[in-house]
Amino acid sequence: MSTKPDYSSLKALFINCTLKKAPIISHTNGLIKVSANIMEKAGVSCEYIRAVEYDIPEGVYPDMTEHGSEKDDFPEIFEKVLKADILVLGTPIWLGEKSSVCQKIIGRLYGNSSLTNSKGQYIYYGKVGGCIITGNEDGVKHSAMGIFYMRFNI
Repeated sequence: MSTKPDYSSLKALFINCTLKKAPIISHTNGLIKVSANIMEKAGVSCEYIRAVEYDIPEGVYPDMTEHGSEKDDFPEIFEKVLKADILVLGTPIWLGEKSSVCQKIIGRLYGNSSLTNSKGQYIYYGKVGGCIITGNEDGVKHSAMGIFYMRFNI
């Protein structure tokens, strides 16, 4: 007798790194929805962020307002990252690369990588990372490599 696994305690955060603001159609968002639907059917709760809808300055510090930026929405996004068990970055391919928005998110995630949890473990310990890449196949492997390099070095 096999029992069905229970994933209802898991939370996934999808960060869409499209260059398009809503309501413009994002193919990356479409593929994110396909992945999220699979997770949701398994009981995982999913949340979505479209990064271009937020004021996220470039930088590698947890809060860029402490380093000259007038506004920084990334600390709010980072709180969602901390609550998630699964983080998925979605990006289109632009000129064979992940989007500039995706690169900015990676930089900001890296800016928090030295933080530790209550057990002294690095803040991303125990989390799962993934990526969704839209576009033609030219650049998919290269883009995934750049995203996963960040994930495994955190």
